[in-house]
Amino acid sequence: MKQEQSCDSILPVAKDFKFCLGQLVNLRISDEFGEVQARSQHVTGENQYFIYYQAANKCATERWFSESQLVAVEDDRSLGMSVFGCVELPEDAVVEE
Repeated sequence: MKQEQSCDSILPVAKDFKFCLGQLVNLRISDEFGEVQARSQHVTGENQYFIYYQAANKCATERWFSESQLVAVEDDRSLGMSVFGCVELPEDAVVEE
């Protein structure tokens, strides 16, 4: 009798993403920060994030970074709360401090 093997039993467990799409992150090595535009998982290696950011030379740029190279931007008024990129609000929306 032939047994079927499911993909789940032979692939490693997927690693959860640490950062969300649209979330702002700092580059660990510099004072630069940007927005997560895309992310990818790999069988070997750590999760990758495509970051759109302003480089030190003041030019807008985008590049893939490993998860360990990034740290979440946090709101100074609410420690531990992640910050997300700007979105266009509806005309009747009110922003409160």
